[in-house]
Amino acid sequence: MRKIIYSALTLMAPLMASAATIEDVISTVRGIVDAIIEDVISTIRGIVDAIIPLFMVVAVAVFLWGIIQYITSAGDEEKRKSAQGYIVYGLIGLFVMVAFWGIIKVVSSTFGVQEGGTINLPSISP
Repeated sequence: MRKIIYSALTLMAPLMASAATIEDVISTVRGIVDAIIEDVISTIRGIVDAIIPLFMVVAVAVFLWGIIQYITSAGDEEKRKSAQGYIVYGLIGLFVMVAFWGIIKVVSSTFGVQEGGTINLPSISP
């Protein structure tokens, strides 16, 4: 809480000393907020870009494991049902990951986050 109060006082110090106008303070605050938002969005994007391929690999591995179990079940009905479950779970996992990837792409294009990580933030005029 003290850091917030000290930060607010630091930002308002030029205004109190009449060294800056309110527009200068607003532009300074806007620059700080823009930098924080860009950092948060790029961090989230990096995490998502790293996790989705990992989950896709896991889903493919589960699917392939189910196929191998299905082939090697050799007429055992219980093993065959278990293998079918792995196949279904693998396919559902792949579908969910591809759908999630698509949703991320739609949201990023809607909010103007480009492939290079550049973010076009909206601006508010004082």
